Amino acid sequence: MTREQIKLLQDIEDGEIVIDESKVDLLNELLVSPKHYLHQMIAMTLQQIKSPSTIPFVKMALDSNFDYLEYTCSDHEVIAKWFSWILFSINTKEAISLIEEYSKCSNEGIRNEMRYRLRKVNPSNI
Repeated sequence: MTREQIKLLQDIEDGEIVIDESKVDLLNELLVSPKHYLHQMIAMTLQQIKSPSTIPFVKMALDSNFDYLEYTCSDHEVIAKWFSWILFSINTKEAISLIEEYSKCSNEGIRNEMRYRLRKVNPSNI
């Protein structure tokens, strides 16, 4: 983990984060990094930022089977909610397409959450 990533994690934990484009890139990388325990906070921060650059990282997370998130002791549907909210907030065609793709996922928890979120999408907003 880089010093920059460690500093960003500390800032997030302390509630002292100021976001610029370089921090979005770091947050995206940290979203899928197994080397820390602040994934939910990072997901919430990325949800607020609404950057389309996050979409490929959400896909990586959804493809991971959440092995690196076992420390949360949460089931897949709960964890999938973090990622569905990020995609819902980004609200681009690409983000909604990813929700649609995972609404057909073989993982029941991910599939259920993505189907739920898909019903909340307002097609006129994309």
